[in-house]
Amino acid sequence: RIIQLENNVVSSQQNLNDVVDILSIAKSGNVETMFVATNSLGRIFAGLWKQGLLKRNKEGKTAASTVSDWLRGNYNEYIGILKTQLKHSEAAIQVAALKLLMQAVVHEGENMSKSSGSYEFPNSLYLSILELILDGSEASDHLLRTLADSYLNLYDDLRYYFYRDVAKIASPDYDPFKSGKSGARTKSLVEEAESFVRNTFAVMGMIKVVPTAKEYTAFWVNAVSPTGDENSVSNAAAHRKAFSEAWVAFLRQPLTAEIYKQVLLSMHRRIIPHMVDATGLMDFLSTAYDAGGSISLLALNGLFTLIDQYNLNYPQFYEKLYALFDRNLLHVKYRARFFRLFELFLGSSHLPAYLVAAFIKRIARLAISATPSGAVTAIPVIYNLLKAHPSCMVLIHRMPGYEGEESVDAESDPYLADEADPAKCNALSSSLWELETLQHHYYPNIATLANIFSEPFHKPKFQLEDFLDHTYSTFFDGDTARTPKKAPALSVQPPTALLRTGDAISDFLVL
Repeated sequence: RIIQLENNVVSSQQNLNDVVDILSIAKSGNVETMFVATNSLGRIFAGLWKQGLLKRNKEGKTAASTVSDWLRGNYNEYIGILKTQLKHSEAAIQVAALKLLMQAVVHEGENMSKSSGSYEFPNSLYLSILELILDGSEASDHLLRTLADSYLNLYDDLRYYFYRDVAKIASPDYDPFKSGKSGARTKSLVEEAESFVRNTFAVMGMIKVVPTAKEYTAFWVNAVSPTGDENSVSNAAAHRKAFSEAWVAFLRQPLTAEIYKQVLLSMHRRIIPHMVDATGLMDFLSTAYDAGGSISLLALNGLFTLIDQYNLNYPQFYEKLYALFDRNLLHVKYRARFFRLFELFLGSSHLPAYLVAAFIKRIARLAISATPSGAVTAIPVIYNLLKAHPSCMVLIHRMPGYEGEESVDAESDPYLADEADPAKCNALSSSLWELETLQHHYYPNIATLANIFSEPFHKPKFQLEDFLDHTYSTFFDGDTARTPKKAPALSVQPPTALLRTGDAISDFLVL
């Protein structure tokens, strides 16, 4: 019946009333019927746009304008049905609704552009679509993936307005009901904020195209080519500005711990290099660095990029870096990432000896209670620091067993492990007796590696990358793959009986 009604509408304008019947079916039918009806309406309204029947008539009240207004009312009802389907429980219905709504964006944009004679984008409709998707707890992964892969990654105008609209929705003074959202609020502001953060980050993470092009020419709405002025959708600077404003606005949202970490992981690669003014991220990164724990470890990359490339002046940077060296550091999964950066931070020869000594001592103290994978990272780090800063070699010379210096052992150690200020912890007056302890580690590989401190410092610096990714699994695989030089002694003599005289169990069993 739906196909028959569609054919009636297409064949003659006298049958336009059949649109109302199809709308009724689209609202009341089952999933399959609803799908067929909305697709039929999409084809009908696409034809009506091309015929100009949905165009607003500016010539006053005429028969044509009456028909046009009536058709636009039905068209708006059709758009409302599609928006409702974006919240459907089935992902396939959500995706189908998105595709029909994006076709509506094309038709409205082409009509607006032809009417004005210049490029126009129907952002009012597009914003309402994005808001429903990004704020919706019902948005499926398939819907978000389709939005990113089929539209935002392919069309420059959709991506440009996506970033602008994200910045607008994330604005603290944004009123969603002024943007055309109808109906009572069904969710709390907290629920909407959580959905917005989760969905927006998912979509922005799927966008592979970064604003590096000099010009943009792939447009979804392509009736009239946009001009090249600074606010145009084809302007490279406008794209970078939209990208920057979207991220800055998003980072002001109440992020979950997991999203917070994911943002920090990609900050230095995917966000900072493409910002108009990366210094706008200083507050976010500084707050993250002050948070402590794994959040601080992940903030280091972005913060270092700002310090190194954008001349960020961060007070007490090394004091807060020192505070990150707690008992959890050598156990967290971001350990390798942290130590790659740590080598850069302490690579300067202009750092005072007391500061470097404090870090060396703290790492050595943590190593004696760390797992083998943590200890095997700490030893090369200490060795490289001593090679780069010879003024700290006094810590080695005071180790028990060395001659020529007054030795300092665990009992006489003046180092204040609980002192937060590296300048006051007395590290330079201490020794690295912890390394002697590691030379007697239960795992032979650790003990062998620690023995390098008992030898002259003639060997080159360690390549830290060779030690950062060790785990219990890699140790086990390495040990089991090694071919022994001689078979281990498993028995004094081959047994001649199941039970031998003198075995404890022979007192209980008689064969």
